[in-house]
Amino acid sequence: MRDSIRTLIFSLVFLSVTWGFSYASIPQQVHTLSEYHFSTPPGLQNKVEFWKKIYSEYSTKHAVIHDIQDLDIVYEVVYLGEKKLSRRTRERKLERIKRKYRNILRKIAKSKNKSALKGEEKRVYKLVKKDFYKASRRIRAQLGQKDRFREGIERSGLYNKKIKKILRQYNLPEELAVLPHVESSFQIGAYSSAGAAGIWQFTRGTGRLFMRVGYDVDERRDPILATYGAAKLLKKNFETVRSWPLAITAYNHGLQGMKRAKKKYGSNIATILKKYKSRTFGFASKNFYAEFLAALHVVKNKNKYFPNLVLKKPVNMASFTLPDYIGIQTAMNYFDMSRDEIAKTNPSLRRPVLNGEKRIPKGFVFQAPASKVASLTTRYKKIPRKAKYNRQLRSKWYTVRRGDTLSGVALRFGTTVRLLKSFNNIGRRNRIYIGQVLQLPRGKSRRSPTVQLAKLNTPNVSSNLVSYKVRMHDNLYKIAKRFDTDIQHLTRINRFRNPDTLYPGQRIKVPGRNVGETKVKPTRNTVKPRKFKLSVDRSRIASSTQAGSKPVSVKTERAVPAGTLKVAQNTNKSINRNRPAFRPASFSPDENSNSKIGTITVDFDETLSHYAEWSLLSVRELRRINRIG
Repeated sequence: MRDSIRTLIFSLVFLSVTWGFSYASIPQQVHTLSEYHFSTPPGLQNKVEFWKKIYSEYSTKHAVIHDIQDLDIVYEVVYLGEKKLSRRTRERKLERIKRKYRNILRKIAKSKNKSALKGEEKRVYKLVKKDFYKASRRIRAQLGQKDRFREGIERSGLYNKKIKKILRQYNLPEELAVLPHVESSFQIGAYSSAGAAGIWQFTRGTGRLFMRVGYDVDERRDPILATYGAAKLLKKNFETVRSWPLAITAYNHGLQGMKRAKKKYGSNIATILKKYKSRTFGFASKNFYAEFLAALHVVKNKNKYFPNLVLKKPVNMASFTLPDYIGIQTAMNYFDMSRDEIAKTNPSLRRPVLNGEKRIPKGFVFQAPASKVASLTTRYKKIPRKAKYNRQLRSKWYTVRRGDTLSGVALRFGTTVRLLKSFNNIGRRNRIYIGQVLQLPRGKSRRSPTVQLAKLNTPNVSSNLVSYKVRMHDNLYKIAKRFDTDIQHLTRINRFRNPDTLYPGQRIKVPGRNVGETKVKPTRNTVKPRKFKLSVDRSRIASSTQAGSKPVSVKTERAVPAGTLKVAQNTNKSINRNRPAFRPASFSPDENSNSKIGTITVDFDETLSHYAEWSLLSVRELRRINRIG
């Protein structure tokens, strides 16, 4: 008995010593801000292998039909053909294939005798093994990326040295330079459906924390400036969660979400990916770290996967910080560069600047190829003083984006909510929608713009006032249209302090309905049946009004093909220049004329109802004035 106890003690001592030596012989992985070995952690092997194949085997001509949760389950690799398909056509084709496997899985789930399955059903049964009905709801298609990844590696040669230098400057691992491959394949002009931009795919909100994002300059589009922002964000992520797998995942999912995940499940990335549940923690976030590891592997072995690669060489740039605002045409003339060259070397300049609607801002670091422009400073001194400005051009239009409010837009452009509503005929609910184009008030004037579209002269409007009882859902805009007047006139005759405080049952004064005693006489001019013109000859109306002897006449030219409109010959051609079709147009009469009738260029996809709404007229009145059948 004593011998057996002695043997047991000796064995335990020997095992403890052996374990100690073996533990000491295993090198401990360094996990600091600047140093980390990015190996595939247990539990992520199947995800990493899946994305390696996506990046190195399947091109954009292939789509992989797979299970969302278990990436080992690949139902089929679909060949889409040599001819490039539109997105809608491709999605329809893939949807038919996904529906096929969805039906097979549901049939298997209902089957009681699994041994009787044959052919494709038997193959899918052996592939999935269990939970067939749940698997039928987890089918997804992933487009191959081999050709795009190859192009991204070639493009990365332009920026890799500078990106790695910036990462070292912030004491970060150089492996993080692979992230743009995952985000955008190093495409400068990449935009996501969520509004993320540039090679690092910063959203507008996150981008504003680290760089300038505005109407004239968007630094997210500049690869080098965006890299400084990415370095700051990645460093902040690591210092918060103290783990590179979590910090990289937070780059996609958000830092707060990763903080919650770590608090609940610890620092193990595999455990978090398996157990953490969140409405925004979807397929993209769960696979982001695996995609990064796969991209890192492919880039390190690029010559194996992509033989005969030709990396683009970086271009030496000369840069100069502008001390004043200058126009794009001035930069083209004095820096001897074309508009396209300026756009290519200064990708952060937005279209309004390149079109001349805004100036290149003061303090902007202007870049040009060193081989083309030896000294920007010398060339800048040759620009005359009158071509240099101390302020930016005020914006004329603003496109509403996600998260915008009227008060936020007013604050950004130095105006008031009341003026914005007045200029854009916005109701008392202050409702605006994404994509809506708002006209911005210019200067400090607080009066509404003179915006009229083929409207009858105001002296012909009845001066007789009648009482009107406000109905449910009424507003001043609707009432003004009903009584052939405008909001300003109703506000004036009723002495409204706040025109938006109407309520059902309220009695207000409105003009009588005897509108337009002066008849509109069309001339008998005809045109060829090939073209259709909506024409209002403002100059003739003004002269006839001043003479006072003849009634006001509106020159119209009849259209032959119904539904097509063309501008009159005397139209101001600048009114629609550089303006998308959905942007509201306006016409302002000359200061020397009292006429309220003008001409406007009709865009290719506009409707009479849109122009009627913008001009505070009814469609019926517009049709009558322009003799549209």
